[in-house]
Amino acid sequence: MTPNRRDVLKLAGTTAAIATVGPTGAATVAAQDDELPAYSQWLAPENGTLEFASLDWASLEEAVADELAEADPGEEVPPEYEADPMIAPVSEGALSTYFFVGLDLAQYRLGRLLDDDETFDSSVEELLQTPEAFVALGSIDPAEIDARVTAEPEAEFIRQLEQTDGIGPYDVYTPVEADDAAIAVGDDALAVASETADPIATLETVVGAAEGDVERATDESEAFAWTLSSADGGDAVVGQYGPEAGSDGLVDFGYEELEDAEAVVSSLIVEDAETSTGTFAAVIDDPDEGALEDLLGASGENRSVEVDGDRVTATATWREEAVTGARE
Repeated sequence: MTPNRRDVLKLAGTTAAIATVGPTGAATVAAQDDELPAYSQWLAPENGTLEFASLDWASLEEAVADELAEADPGEEVPPEYEADPMIAPVSEGALSTYFFVGLDLAQYRLGRLLDDDETFDSSVEELLQTPEAFVALGSIDPAEIDARVTAEPEAEFIRQLEQTDGIGPYDVYTPVEADDAAIAVGDDALAVASETADPIATLETVVGAAEGDVERATDESEAFAWTLSSADGGDAVVGQYGPEAGSDGLVDFGYEELEDAEAVVSSLIVEDAETSTGTFAAVIDDPDEGALEDLLGASGENRSVEVDGDRVTATATWREEAVTGARE
C-alpha cells in the first residue's frame, strides 16, 4: 500500500494535537554546541546547501505503529494542513524518513531494523535523512549487521554486500557487484549512502562531520545553527538552508512568504495520544510580518508568531477534535 498524505499527518502526530510552547525569541549569535541536537553532528553541507529530516524514534515508536495501522488511505487531508509550513513539510519529511528503513533498507536485510519484536539486537533511537545519506543512531551491533548484509542472497531483490573499507571507527560495506551504494557501521550508528554519485565520498563527508573532521552545517551557517537551536526539540524535525534547498524534494518549504529565507527549521512534538505542539524558526531577508502571521500555524490554535529583524519564530497547537469533529 502506498502511503498517502493522511498517513503523513498521522505519522507526525498532527491529527492528535493540543498544547502550547512559548516563543523562543530571537538571537544574534551562533548556537552553542550544548544547545544543538546530537544528530546535528552528522549534518554536513553539500555545496552550501542542506536539507534534512529527523525522527526521535525512541519517543515516537509506539505512537507511530498504532497510528499507521489505523490510518485510512482514502481519507482526505484538510487543505489548510497542506498550506501550513508548520505541518506539511514536517509530515512529509517524517514519512520519507520512516519508510526509508522499510523500503530502501529491505534490500540489505535491514528493513525490519525498527521492529520491536526482537528481530534485531541492535536498537535505534533516532533517524536522520538528507538527500545524500540516511543515518540510524542508537546501539548498533556491528557483528549482527555484518552477518545480515554479507549473507548469500535468498531472493532476487536482496543485495549482498562485502566489507571493503573503513572510515574512522566505522566499517564500510559496498555491493558485491556494483558501486552504487555504501553502508558505514559502527557501535553508535549505521549510515547509508545510495542516492548519490559517489557513495563512499558521501559517507566520508557524513562520518567525517560526526567525528569532527569535516565542517558541520551548524559551523558553516550561523543562521542554520540559530534556527535549529530555536525550533528543535520535537519528535519530528525538518530543516533546510542555502539557495538550492528544496530542489531535491526531501523537504519543501516552497511558500512565497519563505522564498527569501536563508534557513528554516520546523518541528512537532507528540505530547500524547491527543496532543501535539509545533515550533518554527527562520532567518528571512526583510520578512513580511503580516503575511507570516497569516501563514505560520494557520491550521492550528493558540498561535504565536514573533518577528525580530530577520529572525522569525512561531508556535502553534493542534487537537484531534479540531480535525475530526470528535467530542467526549
